[in-house]
This record gives sequence, C-alpha cells and structure tokens, in this order.
Amino acid sequence: MLQEIIKQDTFDQEQTPAMLQLETGTASHSAFCFAMAVNHNNQMQFAVLGANDSTLKSFRAAISMGTRRLYFGEGQKEELHYVLGKKMNVISTGQFEFINTQTVNRKKAIITFSKELEEKYIVAIDEAPEMQVRDFLMAPPYGLPILEEWAKPIYEEMLTRKLLQPLDVYFDKNEFTSLSIAQVVLKEEDCKEFLSEMIRTGKCKFPQDGTGEKINEINDLNEYLLEYSPVMLDKVTKLDEPLHQPMKEQALSHFDTYQRPLFPVQAHVATGAAKALQVQKGIIIQGEMSSGKSAIMTATVDGYFHLTGKKGYRTCVFVPPTLTEKWAKEEIRHLIPDADVHLIKRTEDLIRIHQSWIQAGRPKPEKPTFFVISFTTMRGDSIKQMPLPYKQIALSKKSKEDVQRYYKNGYYCPDCGAKLRKKTSSIMVQQANGDQKEVCQYKDFTGSDLDSKTNKNSVCADCNSNIWSPKVKTKYASFKDWTKYENKLVQAIKEGNKPLQKQLELENRVKPYEAKQSGRAYRKVATVEYIRRKMKHFFDALICDEVHELKSETAQGTALGSLAKVCKKVVAGTGTLFGGRASDVFYTLWRLFPQKMVKRGFEYSSLMEWNETYGNIERTYYHDGEVVSNVASRGAQGMLDKTKVVPGISPYVFTQFLMDTTINVRLKDVWPNPVELINVPTILVEMSEEQKKAYEHMKGSFEKAIEGAKGTPDVGKLWLSYIRTGNSYPDNMNHYPNYHLDNAEKELVWSNEEFRFDEDCIQPKEKKLQEILQTEISEGRPTIIYVSDTGSTVKERDIQPRLQKVAEQVPGAKVSILRTNTVAPPKRSAWLKEQVSSGVNVIICSQELVKVGLDLLATPTIIFYQLSFSLFTLNQAARRHWRIGQTKQCRTFYLGYKETFQAQMAQLIAQKNKAAEAMNGDATSDGLNAMLGDTGDLQTLLIQNIKSGNQLKGSTEEWTKAASDESKRVLANIGNVITPVFESIEIQFTNWVEKLPETMDVAFMKEAQFVQSAVECIKKEQVPGVRVKQNVLEVDGEIEDIIRALTTLNTDKRMLVQKQDITFWDSVIVEVDSSKKKEKRKNKVIDGQYEFDLFG
Repeated sequence: MLQEIIKQDTFDQEQTPAMLQLETGTASHSAFCFAMAVNHNNQMQFAVLGANDSTLKSFRAAISMGTRRLYFGEGQKEELHYVLGKKMNVISTGQFEFINTQTVNRKKAIITFSKELEEKYIVAIDEAPEMQVRDFLMAPPYGLPILEEWAKPIYEEMLTRKLLQPLDVYFDKNEFTSLSIAQVVLKEEDCKEFLSEMIRTGKCKFPQDGTGEKINEINDLNEYLLEYSPVMLDKVTKLDEPLHQPMKEQALSHFDTYQRPLFPVQAHVATGAAKALQVQKGIIIQGEMSSGKSAIMTATVDGYFHLTGKKGYRTCVFVPPTLTEKWAKEEIRHLIPDADVHLIKRTEDLIRIHQSWIQAGRPKPEKPTFFVISFTTMRGDSIKQMPLPYKQIALSKKSKEDVQRYYKNGYYCPDCGAKLRKKTSSIMVQQANGDQKEVCQYKDFTGSDLDSKTNKNSVCADCNSNIWSPKVKTKYASFKDWTKYENKLVQAIKEGNKPLQKQLELENRVKPYEAKQSGRAYRKVATVEYIRRKMKHFFDALICDEVHELKSETAQGTALGSLAKVCKKVVAGTGTLFGGRASDVFYTLWRLFPQKMVKRGFEYSSLMEWNETYGNIERTYYHDGEVVSNVASRGAQGMLDKTKVVPGISPYVFTQFLMDTTINVRLKDVWPNPVELINVPTILVEMSEEQKKAYEHMKGSFEKAIEGAKGTPDVGKLWLSYIRTGNSYPDNMNHYPNYHLDNAEKELVWSNEEFRFDEDCIQPKEKKLQEILQTEISEGRPTIIYVSDTGSTVKERDIQPRLQKVAEQVPGAKVSILRTNTVAPPKRSAWLKEQVSSGVNVIICSQELVKVGLDLLATPTIIFYQLSFSLFTLNQAARRHWRIGQTKQCRTFYLGYKETFQAQMAQLIAQKNKAAEAMNGDATSDGLNAMLGDTGDLQTLLIQNIKSGNQLKGSTEEWTKAASDESKRVLANIGNVITPVFESIEIQFTNWVEKLPETMDVAFMKEAQFVQSAVECIKKEQVPGVRVKQNVLEVDGEIEDIIRALTTLNTDKRMLVQKQDITFWDSVIVEVDSSKKKEKRKNKVIDGQYEFDLFG
C-alpha cells in the first residue's frame, strides 16, 4: 500500500490528500500526513502531521502510549470531511519525540519520530543521504575519521552489503525536496575493519596533494602535535569562531578599575567567559591551582553585568567550608572593595536578610552584593525519620490457627501502596527479538534496614517517591492531644473569657518540646531548600568554587542543581574536572547544562548509558558457573550480568559538551616566570627482614581467607580490606588493628599479635623520611608531610603521633600536627602561617585537610608519606606550595616500600593521571592511551595486578632516568646536611623582581638606589607581606599590594604601571602647581615634584 502511494509524484492537497486516521473506539480523528516512514513490521518511525490543536493532541497522546489503531491512506473529500479509501494499518510502539512546526502554508503541524530513530537511523531531509551517513559514522559510538570525499563510496558500499537498510518513506513533494531514512546495521566492533577494507581496496582514497614523506618523519604523537598544532588550531578557529580572541581583541577595560588589577591572561579569560554568559546560561573555569580562578570567576560575573549595563546585582557564592572566610574577606574585596559581602553561616541569617528585603519593598540592588555560603550550610537539613509504621493487614477471615498466613506484613509506600523492598540482584534475560531484559530480585525491608537513611532505602523501588520525612520537635504527642488544647482555647474565645484564653496561650507557650535529642538539630531547614522555595530569581548569578567536589549524587551535589535552576547565570570553577572517568562530569553537566544532555538523548538516571557512550564499561556474563563471551548466541537463557565502570574518557566529551562551556587556564600562562617545581621520582625503600616476614604473614592470611570465600558475597569485602591493609600496615606494624570479617569480631581473618617491633626502632621508611627532613631543614625549607591514616575511624590506625616522634629526632626539627579539630576549616591557612612564623618547620596532616583552597607558600617542600586512593585529592594536594607569590624552589617527594602494594599504587597513580591530563589539556601519547582506557581505577587495578601477579611497568629507576637534572640532584642530596649559602637580601630582592610577570613594567625596581631603599623598608617591617627571616627574604603577600607599598615608601618619582591602561595611579599622583592656592601645611612641596592626592 505504501509503495503505491510513494510512486505518486504528489497528492492533490484539496481533493485526495495523504492522511493518517486514528480510531479510538468512540471517535475518529484524521490528520493530513506530509511524511511517513515505517519499518518492515509496519511500525511507524517518522511522520509529519497537520491538523487543528485538539486533533494533534489526540495523535500525540495515542502515539506516546502506543496504539495499533492508526491507518494511513489516501483521503477522499466529501462535503464536510475526508474519508479514507484504501488504507494500511500502522503501529506505534516505544518512545516518541514531538516537535511543533508549521507547513509552507503556515498550517499547524507536528513532527513525530521514535527515539530509536536517533540511535539507529540516518535521516536526510532535503540533503544528500551520504552526508548524513558520514556524520552518523563520525559520531559516537563509531567515531570513524571520514573525509568528505569518502562519503559517497561508503554510502554505496553500505547499500550493496545491506549494512544500510532504507525504509519505505512517503513525503509530500510540495513540502520536501527529498526525504530518505535508513537503518544502520553496521556493528560498532566491525566499523574499523570496514573502513580499513575500503581504504585497502582503493574505494576510499587519500588526497594526492603531497608525497606522504612527512609521515615518515613523525615518530610519536607528541612530536606530531607540536608540529601541526598551529595548523589544527587555525582549522578549528575557522570552523568555530571564538566569542573572544585575545590576539585580536582587548580585555574589558572595566577590569582596569579594580583595586587589584588582573593579570592579562586572567582578564582575557574573564572577558571571554563574560561574553559567553551573554549567549548561554553557564561557563566552567578549569584552572590549575594558583592560576587565580577565584578572581576570574568574580571578574566574569562582574564583567557580564557591566556588559549588560547593570551596576547592582546579587550573586550567591557556593564554596567549600574552608574557603568561606577567604572569599568573604579577601577574594571579592581585592577586586571590588565597595561590594556588599554577606557571610551566611546559618540558614536563619539568609532568611533574616531576605525578609528584611521583602519588608523594604523588594528594592533592586544598587551595587554588587555577594552571599557566601558553604557546602555544608547549604545542604544542612533536619534529621530524617521513617514515619511509616509496620503493618499487618488481614486479607481474609480464617481460623485462628491459619490466621498468620492470611496477613500481609511489612512497610508500605504511602504513595503507590507497594511493599517497600530493596534490589538484591539482577539477571539479564535475552528475549526472542534479541533485546535483553533485566529481571530483578527483591527483598522486603525489615526494621533494621530502616534504622537510618541510606541511598538504598531512601525511595520506594516501585514509584521512586521519597519515604523519609523531617523529624521535628513537637509539644504534643499526637494530633488528639493538640485538639484537647484547641477545644479549650476555642471555647474560651467563643465565651469571651479573656483571662482563661491568656492562661491557655501562656501554658502552650511555655510547654516544653518533647523528643529532644542530642546531635543534629530537629527543626532545621537547609539553606538550599529555602532558596529553592522562597528565593526564586532573587540571585542574578551563582559562583560555585571547587565544583568537582559536587560531582556525585549527594545532598551537596543536588543543592548545586537546585541553585543553578533558580539563578539566572552560573559560573563554576575547578582545578580537576576529570579524575580519569567519563562519569566524573555526568551529574555536573546535568546540573549546569541540562539542555545539552537532553539534546543528546540522556536522562538524569542514564548514568550507565553515558558510561557506555563516552566511557569504558567492563561487562562480564556468568553462565553455568563459567565466563562466556558470545552473549548473542545464547537464546533466551538466564545469565548473571556483572557490569563495572573502568577509567577511560572519550574525546567526544570535550567536543560535544565542554568545548563551548569550559575555559582551561594553566598556571604557566598566568605566571610566566614560575619558580621551579621538582617532582622527585617515587623513593621506594627496602623493608627490613622482620617487616618482610610480618608483611608476608598478613598477605598469606588474607589470601587464604579470599580463597575460602570464593563464590560468596564476602570475597569482594575481603579484597578491598586486603589492599587497604596492604597499603597501610607497613607504616604501622605495631598498632595496626586485627581484621575481622564480621562486626562482632568473632571471625578473625588476620591477627597482628604475632609480630611486634621495638617502639624505639626506626623503620627504613621512617629513616628515609628523617634523611629528607634533615636536608630540607638544613636548607631552611619548612616541610609538610601528608598521611592518610589519621585514626578518624579506628584510633589504632593513627600514625601521626609516631611520625611526630620520628621527625623530632632530626636536629633542628620543630613538629606540629594539624588535625580536623585543631582549628576551624576557614582558619587553617592562617594557622599554618602562624606555625611557620613561630618556628615550626615540619607539619603533619591529612591531605584531605589542605586539598582545597589553602596556599602553602610557607612550606615549599611536600612529602607524601602515604598515598590516597582518590586522584582528585592527590592532584589537589600535590601543588598547594607551587603558587603565585612563591619565591623558593618547590619540591614534592613520594615515599613507599618496595615489593608492597605501596609501590604498585605509586605507579598506578602515575598512569591514571595521564587520562585526566589528556582531557585537561596536556595531551601526550601515553595520556591519550590512558584516556581511551588502557588502565583501570586505583583499587580495581591494584586487585587485578595482585590477582595476576603482574609487575607494573615504570620502575623507580626508569622514572629517575627520565627525571630532570635538578630532580636527580635533589634525590642525590637526600640525607646530606647542606650549609646554606645565603645571598644578600639585595640580590634576593632583585631575583624576586626578575620573576615578576612581564606585563609589569618594573625595571626601575632593579636600580641600585631603589633596591637599597626597598630593602631598608623591608628590614624595618614597613612592607606588609614581606619579611627577612634567618637571612632569607620571605614573600607571602599579594604581589600588587607589595609593589604599591614599596613604590609609596620609596622617595623616587617613578611609579608602577602596567602595559595595559591602568589609571589608578594617574588619579593618585598629581604634579604640584605653585600658582594654585593651597591650605597651610607643615611641609611645603617644591614646584615640579609629585605628591599623592589620595582623596582627590
């Protein structure tokens, strides 16, 4: 039937139009059909329909729900309506999308297409189908590199091989020039071989512009990128013209008015980001640590509103708890000193400000206003309780003996009535049509399962509704008790008994709350909840710092999504957007750019689909107790499907989601002359014979338990405990706790009682630590030691007191420990500076405490005594000392024991970093290999290597060979006491000036007269942020503030200027004119001299 209609050139739209009819049983609806495509089963895949609103709505509803009562055919016009003559039955199944449009005659129409069409079909409307095939094969999951001239031969070959199966398509030639739809049946695993064969057989030929000799000159990817990156950049720029081009355009002149001017790179990044906010809702600033992300984000928001002509605006600043004080007192004030900054520590602070604003008549802001709120304050909510009672519902009346079986027992969802349960396992069953269906097994919730709220018991498994509610203090045990008070009060009011009424109200007011409990407050509202409900569109912009900490589906992450929804513009910042997996950005993209995710066909719950498309999935099918690989040939038998996400990131994540939403900033771009950063190759120390015996005993105990637990759920738990113990035990062999498989400590897996060591004996790794400290202290270099075991969960695992005892044995060492409760998070940076100023030169702490927002300028040496399993934590903590303002060489040491899990962990971390670096902009051949998934996650990879017995590549010796000469020198000097040869303060000051950014014209500061005067001022402690300590010039203040102070104190007539037009000093410094009348003053200024007019 459809073939007959297709053969017609066109229809008479008035007399015999093509139509689609819907039969509902009680009514019939007809619509003009301008296009129709069905598969071999007559299932509709695509259609364009025109009718009035009510008819189109009926079609949308029927197609969405699925129907077999659709009929396509040729309409015959009668007096009042059309009647279908010959017709064919059309079926709609599955999910459909709808787009509202209009015909060439401006009649209302809808385009409907199945979701399957986006994933498996090419659709060419008014264009050559071969170009659509090319675009389809270049996109995920195929990702083939196809030249434009290859499109036609590939299209024809796919038709010949039936890898492309065209559908029967009708279209009205009055509406479309051409329309073709075809299903792509080329498998992903076969696509590369198909293209390779096309090239080998000469059906796809390369352009003959060159001889191809250049290819032989390229040895690796790094060399290729260096050689041809300018050409590639030029092509990309032509294809996608940037909103802001620093080489052609100036940064916003508005930034020159800031109290602390931005560096040129910062100004250009902020300008580009501000322009981006004019065309989209959000932007992500991904910058290396100390590149000035906070200043860039603040300037971006301010620059955007400057472009829109808005002087006053309100911005919510959403930051980690450790950064609230820094943002409120420093970051914003340094740029916009006249801004209003509110530090919100409790939800009530924000409510009070908001209510005052409402009472004042909701005035518009007259100047920039910032509200700084921490992650914890934003998501801190009242304690939750399970309000649902355990029910026993009788189903029928039986004898007392059988009554138990006729009750349904358990907890039931108040929304859908289903029994609350949790998923315990899932089995994939292959159906007859080839699709795989997940069959889940559930277990009913018991009382112990609902003791506290977790991710697994927070929602109903059937309707996904929340089953927990806030628990609040009440004055009455039940509503019945409240009605007793209410009835008395109402009766007193009706009788006009004022004394009784006042007495009842007073008794109610002083009545104590019941069910008080220590811990989290009951009657507490999360700040984000108040903003979401009461403050929609109150904030003009949102700044979110360290957004990578909100990447998971946590309360803090959900808060980000709610804030992004109620704020008009969003600027997010991070130093490590990727941690090696594609899933690292899934929820972040959903919260900041949901339209992009919807456009690509993703749902908020489709994390696994995202990982399958842009990441790496390891899926194992277990059948009859054996691992099998040919999934498609097993028919409809049951199987266990075990799926695991492993590291690996598709480059398409960048091109499709991040290219127009992310700006990358490197520290070396902002800081052109940085101090040297030395990453010393991992130092692997040989264990003592006694340690080796103890370690082998631990390994043997765990491996024996794992062998015995095979096939049980305990095996996974044992493996994780094994690698964690294997990493930590060598550093704490005296006090490390025994390991039990059960919480009751009845099933002992391994005991630490057999091997004991003398407390006064210094172990080999500790000895190496002392040698490093000895060298660093002798050079006057304060050091920070990172550990992972701090005893926060198990007291016996705390190694910090032991390390303090070991470090204090080094001559000249003064040691301090930074713990979670030592000082409040916002004051940790100040605490560290105070410790170093007081003479402390060794600080021991968890890397978790300093990984975000702290500048460790005072400790130029960092020692990783233990390594974290989190790549985010490692990367954030590793460069805390290498920041703008640092004057000393920065050194980073990594320690571990040979032939232990520590050695394997060190290599795994180096490998895993490659994938993140490739996506963050530092692409190498090794990095791209890692990005495509050559390595797994840290814990999983460690387990795999232990199981297989493989030795990881990249030993310390190989790393040492590739290290810089300075790294080798530092490595060779470990343990030596180096007598520091101090340069004069004048030379140190001149060296500091030479390392300042080239954008500052500070040549006059190198002149002998200025240097001598500046050093005198510094020695007298007249310059904030600069001091002389033990013959060393220490600089820890802001560069601009230091230079201003020096220029002000110096009597020279020169002034500091930047190459950009900064008019601040022009307004401050004026030439004296004696012809003008002046007020009487003590010291007369001579004509022609310069004076500072600070209040002009």
